[in-house]
Amino acid sequence: MDSEASPPAPDTLLARTGRAMIAASENEGCFPILLRWLRRLTLWSVILYIVSLIVVTQALSWGGERNVTTAFLIFLPPSIWWLPAPPLAFAALLLHRRALLFLLGVMLWFGYGFLDWRPGQDAFTGETALKVMTYNRGQHMNQSLKPFKEATLPDIIVLQEAYGRAAGYAADPDYADLPHTRNLGEHTLLSRYPVLEEKMLPALPGQSPKAVRFVIDWKGQKIALYSVHLQTPREVLGHQVRGGFLYGILGLPGTPWAGKRQQMQTFWDGQIADAEIILKAVREDPLPTLLAGDFNSPHVGYVHRLITRELQDSHAEAGQGFGLSFPGSTHNPLSMGGPWLRIDYVFASRHWQVEQCVTEADRRSQHRALTTTVTLKMP
Repeated sequence: MDSEASPPAPDTLLARTGRAMIAASENEGCFPILLRWLRRLTLWSVILYIVSLIVVTQALSWGGERNVTTAFLIFLPPSIWWLPAPPLAFAALLLHRRALLFLLGVMLWFGYGFLDWRPGQDAFTGETALKVMTYNRGQHMNQSLKPFKEATLPDIIVLQEAYGRAAGYAADPDYADLPHTRNLGEHTLLSRYPVLEEKMLPALPGQSPKAVRFVIDWKGQKIALYSVHLQTPREVLGHQVRGGFLYGILGLPGTPWAGKRQQMQTFWDGQIADAEIILKAVREDPLPTLLAGDFNSPHVGYVHRLITRELQDSHAEAGQGFGLSFPGSTHNPLSMGGPWLRIDYVFASRHWQVEQCVTEADRRSQHRALTTTVTLKMP
């Protein structure tokens, strides 16, 4: 009895690809085929990485604190997003030079446009220059601010988490060049020029004020200087790091996780609302205005975008390097033991020309100070 004939093998895409590779290898050998496939794999890997990078940066910038997940991601070391680039660049160097050029161009944009690396500006001095330093002295680890003060010679210093410190600075001979001192809440101001007014800004119900407005007589010109300290997200991030940040994606309305998402979102909504209170005061302020302090909002997020719609970020205008200010000393290999966030700022209204912004290079304090030099534009 004859055996039944075997059914023909299905003509699948994999089968057709295999037959094509066998036929090609018989004509030109396996190595050129393998090389072509590796080149294509490298090209598409680079394209996939670039598209992913663009999607992530836009999500962080436009979402930021408006979503639990992106709020968490903006506090991660930005070097995380760089990690795929070196192996891809090496593969592209060997296999696909055009992909390498494309990758390098996008990485330059990522460093300069998104992470705000700046080449630095020459020091600007003269009668028209005003230098403002900001520093959150909380957890200063007994590290002195004096070396950075002596290096940058500010006209005004605003300090956060500096309750009742004005008298001590007034009695310190190293700060004798800043004789006009004020305390209001946690904010301390030291000024070369007379301080005419100080006033707490309004706060959200049940919350403490997040900013103080000082009016200073700068050589006959009144200017407004706001010392700002938005609420620390340390506790919220501590909860989110254990997986809670995923509720920003999973907590859709109608799901069991929607309540969890809303609960975690409450803090970030408060950060945005506090920033809007400060911006409202700035819009109504008739004086040339500067905002300085610890905003607890990374520059890649939504709160920073909200502020820079109306004010100039002094580091973005005239800074040097990445301007990272927090945390001052770490054991994180992704930040090479240094800070990875920019959350301390001096913002300037359009009345000012930003000439220079210098962030303290190295100190074991939790925050690093920064000094901005501005000049008043001619009316």
